[in-house]
Amino acid sequence: MAEFKKITLELDHKFSPKESRHFINGTQSVFHCHHYTALYTQLAMDAGETKLLQASAEESFYNLLVSYYNNKCIEHIEDKISIACQYYSAMGLGLIDVKYLGDNSGKVISTNSHLEEGWIKKWGKFDKPVNFIGRGYVAAMFAAILKLPTGTFFVDENKSIVTGDNETVFRIFKK
Repeated sequence: MAEFKKITLELDHKFSPKESRHFINGTQSVFHCHHYTALYTQLAMDAGETKLLQASAEESFYNLLVSYYNNKCIEHIEDKISIACQYYSAMGLGLIDVKYLGDNSGKVISTNSHLEEGWIKKWGKFDKPVNFIGRGYVAAMFAAILKLPTGTFFVDENKSIVTGDNETVFRIFKK
């Protein structure tokens, strides 16, 4: 069996002063703090629009990952997983580790969630999971890695840092 060498994410960050826009690897990106992310997550929850928040994150991150994989000719699943986990961190979302990725299901652990840390700092612990952006990212990651369209996977949080658990556990199921 061939030895696996971890691939490293290449980040090309440019800022356009004229437009006041950041671009990461050619994709327009918005930098934000965890307090702002927690606020718009709470607003989405109050408005009953968490599915929209999750779907928007899924669509955005899917395009980002597919573009990167295509531009860098990344084909091996292990490399795609590594890049996706590094991108999650580089985008300021926290840390994730893919524990299992199958054709129909999977499991991802987050030991550090920027959103959940912001939520706890603003309002304290909460009685239910709030990481809809993370769910969208994980759904996008699985679809991009397996070359499937967005909307293919359902992602749920079985454990959550914001509820007092030591980690957030995302469970992934094919719809």
